[in-house]
Amino acid sequence: EQCECRFVDSERGSRHYLGYGNCTSFTAETKAREQSQLTAVTTKTTNVHGDEMTITTTSQYEQQSFNTRTDWRVRAISATNLHLRTNHIYVSSEDISETGFTYVIPKNILSKFITISDLRTQIAGYMYGVSPPDNPQVKEVRCIVLVPQVGNHQHCILPRNLPEHECLEDLEPLGWLHTQPNESPQLSPQDVLTHTKIMDDSSQTWDGEKTIVVTCSFTPGSCSLTAYKLTPQGYEWGRKNQDGGMGASGYLPTHYERVQMLLSDRFLGFFLIPDDEIWNYNFMGVKHSVGMDYGLCLGIPREFYHESHRPSHFLTFTNMDEAEHTAEAELMLTTSSLKSVNSDALAT
Repeated sequence: EQCECRFVDSERGSRHYLGYGNCTSFTAETKAREQSQLTAVTTKTTNVHGDEMTITTTSQYEQQSFNTRTDWRVRAISATNLHLRTNHIYVSSEDISETGFTYVIPKNILSKFITISDLRTQIAGYMYGVSPPDNPQVKEVRCIVLVPQVGNHQHCILPRNLPEHECLEDLEPLGWLHTQPNESPQLSPQDVLTHTKIMDDSSQTWDGEKTIVVTCSFTPGSCSLTAYKLTPQGYEWGRKNQDGGMGASGYLPTHYERVQMLLSDRFLGFFLIPDDEIWNYNFMGVKHSVGMDYGLCLGIPREFYHESHRPSHFLTFTNMDEAEHTAEAELMLTTSSLKSVNSDALAT
């Protein structure tokens, strides 16, 4: 059946005719004929339980692969290039308070901290250090303590108990630092709440004038560092809004101020890690709790996607291999049984 339509809107997904009057040739039969011409695609996959699934799809949207930001495989590959960003580390020097302390972070532990992190999930560590004898206004970070933690792109969850180790006896707490996937023009309300909670749980060992929050933002091909100190107004706001979370109201730029921070390679720092060397609990969150106890030891921290941080993935791989071996054994058993039956039939 022909119609007087002369133009076809080919850019649209649906077949819509433009031209003279109303088109009547695009009937249900035409639709059915086009549907019958679709290409069927059969895909064989394996789910998380090791079960093999065969799926046949005909429409285009069913054939598109689903990508999620929480796909750890893609992020694990991306994390292998984090060491390249350590060659381009920038320290923010805008709107810095002229009064207060100047903080110096050694490049060796900062570079390692960046290398073992993840581009999306935040990781955090406590900073401890000392002031040089000749300049009490300078604070040199000597140690970063990685405690058992879980996190997401907005905040980290750390144990309530603060680090305790003999290497920290001669050092004073200088605050904490964490990574974040995007650079922010201000200190996030969640960081203020976390800092306030740490100060309340520290039994007065954290001095609000000396402890700071350092953010390490992943900018394209580089890292940007910014140091903040809470003001008394920010501390009071954080105490009153502990249950508010990200939706807490009344947050103002006057609740924090930027402080001076420098990077140095003239002295080296060290890491304290859990005695079982496992600090990332994002892949086994059920084992992490705010009230958990942990021991510390000197060591080199493992990367975010190290095998010890995700044992369940390797158990899944093992179960898949066992399922394949079982299927092969059953197939061989069935084949041998059929052969014996056929040989018995021939003999009869």
